[in-house]
Parts: sequence; C-alpha cells; structure tokens
Amino acid sequence: MKKVLFAIVVIAAVVGFSWLNSDISNKKAQPDMAGAVSKDIVMMSDDDPRIDVWSKNFPEHADMYQAVETEAPFETEFGGNHSYSKLIRYPQLTILWAGYPFSIDANEERGHFWIQVDQMDTARNNKDFLNAHGFAKFGGQPAACMNCHSGWTKWLENNAALGTTPEEKWISFNSAKYWTMIKQVPALGDIKENSAEHSGPHGGKRMGPACGDCHVPNTMELRVTRTAFIEAMSNWRGYQKDATTGLKATRSEMRTLVCSQCHVEYYFRPTGTKTKVVAETIASDPTKKWWNGTQKDYDEFDSWRDGNKATEAEVNGIKLVFPWKQWPKNAPFRIEMFDEYYDEPATRDIFPQDWQHKITKAPMIKVQHPETELYSAGVHAANGVTCADCHMPFVRKGSTKVTQHNITSPLKDINAACKSCHTQSEDYLKKQVSDIQKSIAFDLRSVEYATVSLIMDIKNMRERLGALPEFQTNGKADDAKISAELKEILELHRKGQMRGDFVGAENSTGFHAPREASRMLLQALEMARMGQTKLMEVAVKYGFKDFKISNLGFDDIQKFNPGEITYKVDLEDSHQAGKPGHKAGDRFYEHSNINDAPAADKLELDKNNKPYNFKKIDPKLSSY
Repeated sequence: MKKVLFAIVVIAAVVGFSWLNSDISNKKAQPDMAGAVSKDIVMMSDDDPRIDVWSKNFPEHADMYQAVETEAPFETEFGGNHSYSKLIRYPQLTILWAGYPFSIDANEERGHFWIQVDQMDTARNNKDFLNAHGFAKFGGQPAACMNCHSGWTKWLENNAALGTTPEEKWISFNSAKYWTMIKQVPALGDIKENSAEHSGPHGGKRMGPACGDCHVPNTMELRVTRTAFIEAMSNWRGYQKDATTGLKATRSEMRTLVCSQCHVEYYFRPTGTKTKVVAETIASDPTKKWWNGTQKDYDEFDSWRDGNKATEAEVNGIKLVFPWKQWPKNAPFRIEMFDEYYDEPATRDIFPQDWQHKITKAPMIKVQHPETELYSAGVHAANGVTCADCHMPFVRKGSTKVTQHNITSPLKDINAACKSCHTQSEDYLKKQVSDIQKSIAFDLRSVEYATVSLIMDIKNMRERLGALPEFQTNGKADDAKISAELKEILELHRKGQMRGDFVGAENSTGFHAPREASRMLLQALEMARMGQTKLMEVAVKYGFKDFKISNLGFDDIQKFNPGEITYKVDLEDSHQAGKPGHKAGDRFYEHSNINDAPAADKLELDKNNKPYNFKKIDPKLSSY
C-alpha cells in the first residue's frame, strides 16, 4: 500500500512540475504583443517614430506606457518615481563624485516616459550652471547622451547626422552637441515648428523611448535598434546581426535584449579621428558668450532662434561603447571583466578615465545603470526568466490579455509578475524582496562611508606630502609626484568605488543578483580599508606619526548635504525653458517635486540601516 501511495505522490509531483514548466513555457511563447490587435488606423514607419502616431493602432499599450505622466509620484524604501535629489538623501555622493557633474545634480529616476524631459532639464546639461559651479572646462553634453533617452535617436542617426556610411553617421551623431542635435527633430503631421507640442514629450523633442525602439513597424515583432548594443553583441558576445530585428535571437532572448539596449554600463570612446558634425552659426557670433565670458558654440535651447542656423564643423570623434569584450555569451557577468577591459592598454591608453577625482586625483570610472550585467548573475536569469516576464507581465484588460507597458517594479503587481512562477503569498514574497534590499543597502552604505573615509584620508596625505620638498616643484606641491607615490592607493580608490557605484547605480538595490552584489561590495569594502592600510604605511615611511585613518558614519556624512540646487548666476537668456526673469538664488527646477528632499522616513531608514538597527529595520516592509 505504501508503494502505491508513494507512486501516486511521485506521479502527482511530476505532473505538477510538468504543468508549471509548461505554463512558464507557454507564457514565454506568447506573442510579444499578446492579445493586442492593431486598429490599423495608421501605417507605422521608422520615418515617423512619434508615440502619438503609433498609439492610434495600440491605444491601450500607449495609455499604460504614458500613465506615469499623470499619476502621483510615489516613493519606496529605495526607489519609486518621486524625482527627489539623491544628493540630499545620500550626501556621500557629492564626495564620491567630486569633480564630476553628477556631484551637483542627480535625481531619482521618474520612468521611461520622462527620460528625455529630465535629460534636457538637468543642470548637468546646462552649460552656464556648470560654468558657475566649477566645470568651466566641461564642453557640454554630446548627442551620445541621447542614445537611450530619445525615441528620435535612430531617426536622427539616419537622417540628421553627417556622413555617407552608417559608421560615419553613427560617429557624427554621437560627436555632435546635444543641443544642436535636438534641434534637428522634425515637426511632422499637424505639429507646428517650434511650438510647445514640438518641444513636448508626445512626439516632440522631449519624447523618450518610443514604440519603434523595441518593435518592428506594423508587425510589432521585437527588435533591437541601438547601434552600440548591436556592435557589442555581434563583435564580442557571439550573436549575429539581422537586417530586420537587429540581432538573430530567440523570442525569449529578445524579451531581455530589448531592455539591454540601454540598461547597461557604457562609455564614450574617442575614435582618434576628426569627424564632420552638424553645428551652429552662433559659434562665429562674437556677441554670444557663456556666463564666464567664453564664446558660445551652441545655443542652449531646443529650437533655432535669433538668426542662429545650422552649419558644419569638424570635431574629435567619439562613439558609444559597451565594455563587454571579456563577457562571453551565456555566462554571468563578473565585475572583474570591467577591471580587465578598462585596464587593458588597448582601452586605457585611449580612455584612461571618465574623470579625475577632484580630491584624490584618482582616474575614475563612473558606472551608469548596469541592470543587464547584474541580472545575468542572478537566479532568475539562470532559470530563463526574462526582464519582460517580471517588469512587463501579462495583465487582463477586459476580456483580453495584454503585455503591461507601464514598465515598473514587479512589486507594483506581485500577482501578475511574481505569482506566475512563485506559489507563496504576496506578503511572503514582498518580505523576501524587502529583506534582500535592506541587506544590500546596509552593504552599500558601508562601502560608501568607507570610501568617503578613504577619500578624506588621501586628501590629508596629499596635503602632508605636498609640504615635503621631494614632492614639490618650484616650491609648490606637485600633484604628479604625489600621485606617483600614492599610485597603488589611487587604484584601490578607482576599483573599490567602481564596485560601490555599480551596485548604487544598478536599479534594484541588488535584487537582480544579491549574492553577486554582496560579493562585489565586500571587495569594495576591502579595497577601501586596504587603501587606508597603505596610507598608514606611507605615513610611517615619511614619519607622519600623528596620521590617523578616519571612519565616517551617518551623522558625519549628513554634513555634506548640498540642499536643493539654485542658480548662482544671472543667465544671459534664462534657462532652457525659455522663460525670462531667472536670477541668482532662484530654484533651478520649476517643478516642486523634482530635486527636492525625499520623505523624512527615508532618512530615518538610512540612519537605522548603517549601523544596522534590527529593531527598527526588520519590521519595515516595502511601501509598494
């Protein structure tokens, strides 16, 4: 009898597993626009990528995508779409990014719909603001920054960039000035040139990623379009190019690859050659000066005005590159692959750094948003779960099932996103995610505070060494001599901060691969502390008996809080919104919910997170 019961249990388990596996496979095999039926009102084409045009055929999907435009901003423990200042919540970033424009303006992301709006409005894209805040040598953002922010990117690359070959156009597009390239966005259909609609987010110059970035016109088949991604995948990661879909890949692979076009680490690699770009006649108008008195070479406005016209110029070429040379196909990404890539002579001789750290003089790499890399090392990737499975689950709209296009955290709809595979309760799943993120947040804060401590100790040591005759030239501290003495420590600063930056910039607080995130952060902590140990050795070498290493905590870090950013200068023109009357002391952002402080309970959460106050932290759940 026991054998019969055992056999029944085994059969039931096999059937259950087969059903579950079949259910998951069926979901993966469903069409990319499951349940969607085109209304066939318009012919969709790459000649017109406007969301408002494509949405006529798929209004439900467009409504979901654009829902974030009207819904109230919300905060979660470590995310959400309230665009508060990250520098106010995490003041350590002003020290970690010292000397880089992110140190003066970095806000929480608001979602795909707002990407291009926020890119154009950020102080990092305002030359006069940068001039007034110590970045006078910064040339202004290139059009390369537009690659993942604008739904017009491929149109501009194909139609507005100069050159006769795709490669020439690709480099010309990236190398042009951001504000010059955005002026090339055409006014199509009923849109009037230079109208508010032409400058807006619904098909105008502030339109973020659009339908055609991920879908083939009319067939709506998934595709990848971004040149840097296709180049990295075909040159280094074992994929073949495809004329229609960008890459030859399975439908399941595509459900991740469309996201990987942008959710990655990248850098702007100098080509070493000159390239022709579209430019502006304002560069030869001696009456147009930046705030610091230097000649303007572009108008910081999204339309042509005051007689300014398009012209041509020759500049040093750059192109967007994903540093994936050491990352093989079907393998998890490891941070050591970035070490090898950025340090190999073929790269470092051409691209030694994103910026030199203002305090330590270390050659730094600023990691962007490497969701693809971290996800590849996680349990979901190992089990074939794609980005779309969790972030764009199938949901019911009336009697039909459609792919969720309000792309957001799976915690917003655990039932649709998680319980397709997981059988536990929503409360249990939420607790698991919350526990992982709080743990990674503790690790990350520990790394950030330790790295800031290292930075302050290097600053101290640089000042001490600079007072010694052997580290001076003509009676003044010689930065090059000091950096040579501290070379090993500066490399520890570079690599350790890159690891912390990786987890901090990655948009899941480590959830995409918590074990890998912890491994990376433990390395970073070790590097920061090793750097301090090496500093003590330098102190002994030069007889600095009173030299001590620091160990900054939450209250020490709060002293770096920069507050909301304001204009420090009277602008020649007003800012890019084109409204007159801005003056020194005004708030930089017009909207009150952008660049303001996060809710007070977030600071309380951070205060209790490091050191870890389990009595306060453990009872808290995700606020989704």
